[in-house]
Amino acid sequence: MEMVMAILYKAPAQPRGMTLIAGGGAVNWAANPVDVVQNAGHSFAKVLEHVIAVDASNKFIAYNNIPPDVPKVNTKSNSKGLLMMNPGVQDEASWIVHTVPGFPKALRGYLFPPAEIQKGHLLICLTIKESEIDAIAMTLKIATPLIYHNDIPDAQINSRPNLKKLISDESRILPPLTVTQEISTAGPGGLKITIYSKGEKSKYVWTTRDKTLKSDCRIFGRNIRLVTSPISVSGHASSLENDVSQWLISEPGNKFCAIDKPYQKSQTKEPAMAICIDDASIFTRFNEIAMLADKECFIMPIGWILVLCFSFPRYSVATSKCYNLNEFTNLSLSLYRVIVYKAPAQNTGKALIAGGGPVAWQNTPDLTGAARHVVVKSLEHVVAADAANKFIAYNNIPPDIPKVKTKSNSKGVLMMNPGGGDEASWIVHTIPGFPKALRGYVFPPAEIQKGHLFICLTIKESEIDAIAMALRIATPLIYHNDIPDVEMDSRPNLKKLVNGESRLTPPLTVTRQISTAAGAGLKVTIYSKSEKSKYEIYRRVLVKKLKTSIKVWTTRDKTLKSDCRILGRNIKLVTSPIAVNGHASSLDSDVSQWLISEPGNKFCAIDKPYHFKYLCRDYFEKARLTIAKMYSVHYVDCISAFQNHFIFLLRNFCNCSSPYNFSQTFLCLPHMLILKNEK
Repeated sequence: MEMVMAILYKAPAQPRGMTLIAGGGAVNWAANPVDVVQNAGHSFAKVLEHVIAVDASNKFIAYNNIPPDVPKVNTKSNSKGLLMMNPGVQDEASWIVHTVPGFPKALRGYLFPPAEIQKGHLLICLTIKESEIDAIAMTLKIATPLIYHNDIPDAQINSRPNLKKLISDESRILPPLTVTQEISTAGPGGLKITIYSKGEKSKYVWTTRDKTLKSDCRIFGRNIRLVTSPISVSGHASSLENDVSQWLISEPGNKFCAIDKPYQKSQTKEPAMAICIDDASIFTRFNEIAMLADKECFIMPIGWILVLCFSFPRYSVATSKCYNLNEFTNLSLSLYRVIVYKAPAQNTGKALIAGGGPVAWQNTPDLTGAARHVVVKSLEHVVAADAANKFIAYNNIPPDIPKVKTKSNSKGVLMMNPGGGDEASWIVHTIPGFPKALRGYVFPPAEIQKGHLFICLTIKESEIDAIAMALRIATPLIYHNDIPDVEMDSRPNLKKLVNGESRLTPPLTVTRQISTAAGAGLKVTIYSKSEKSKYEIYRRVLVKKLKTSIKVWTTRDKTLKSDCRILGRNIKLVTSPIAVNGHASSLDSDVSQWLISEPGNKFCAIDKPYHFKYLCRDYFEKARLTIAKMYSVHYVDCISAFQNHFIFLLRNFCNCSSPYNFSQTFLCLPHMLILKNEK
């Protein structure tokens, strides 16, 4: 019997609940025939059968302020439900509204959260006509629900403007802030349903990309030089306009870093991650790309970011490890690392694979294909279920979840074999909306036009908690987790990471060392900084920790430039474009962030760009405190008496083109202010 409406009311501590079903007779409460935790035998299990498993005749959006396996997402919405339809010719649709957090798990089986049995819950299912979908979407758009799954075809979305805006997160921020919509169910005498929706008052936030940071050459040996766009990655051209990778190299040295945030002012108040590798062969390849480093040295300070410096893994046919280019080649090959660099507008990429011989760039097959290349093989048991591989996946832009607000820029997968084998790997990449956990391999088509970096490290399971500690500081957005509780409970940092327990007390920066699984595993160091930390990662963390100059590939604003003030601690920006073994790339379209050390063998991947943040404000505050201390001048008096001249000096300092001695500037500044006051 087709239902036009079904309501399940499950009282607290009641495993079954009571139902009201409208459809073929008198509507009365009836005991739910089986427990709601059962995946069959009751109305809502039946209603959700093509939500928890794939079916071509049912496509849907699912929304929940507490999505399944995504801990502590910040949203002011409290809406939970599903809106589904048959994309074929039949006029079949339904709308489910409920109160259950973390439910249902889209396309991953029926699982009513056991903890929710002790709570009272309401589930409502309405069979509607497809013509009502856009009216429902209009009200949902005002309420701004958090959508965690969408597989409705574009053709259906494009024909419904409000549904399209809902999926695209285009919330209505102008009056009216409340909306009333009427719909009806699909029965012959369809039930009339009125939907009231109230929007949140809009508060505008300035989030556009800045034009501040430039090369920073103030400290000799600690320069930051910006790589000039465009670049070439082994013949594949790239530019900053459409390359979302961010990377750097040290100068001198063998360090390469990939960063998950661009070189922008905003990164000083955001968590970030960088992965740094100390390896001569990797350094050499990226150094070739970065040969055109920005020669201009500008007096600008550098901030902080979260950086990870790794040693890479060995080859294995196990599910929780990295693989070489040919997934069907069964070699007893030690694989220290896999790095794939895909230049903008290239379907193929260039790969560095450590194993049985010299490390050199190799051509990959088409990365959009679902077989026979290193990326899909490494993700083989991430895109499809396998009992020998469980994982967490994190991404600041999760698959099919539009515009989630997070300050993290980290993207990756941490996986392990929960069985007896010591098999684990860590994947770090720059690709938004990728991979789709347990839903097949899909490389986002829009990302083909951008440059991307993909790094896979085979590690020992003993390293997982150290990695989790660094990730916990960076507060990544986890969108999938199926690691068993017994594995989580034995790893306190992994458990806190999955539960969203970020470290907010000092230390606000963390350094962790791990190694890859090879006999003489590569050493990997992870540098992580929290949102509360005010350190800029390139100058205050990376240069200080690496104790070398660095060459950096990352986007940059118009302020921070190469920094050559400190001998042996320069920050030199790689000039765009670059070439990765013949593939051209440029900062306009390359979103990777990496660096190499100079001298040395270190390579780092960083998750934040090299961008200026509150430089003059910081200097102004430091100068103000210094003057107040030396002359016992109150803040207000200091500003009112000397404001014009003081700001003029700081403005000149922030835009100067010669390596001023900052301490000398402070020594003379109070006297200059006093002279002005005397006049």
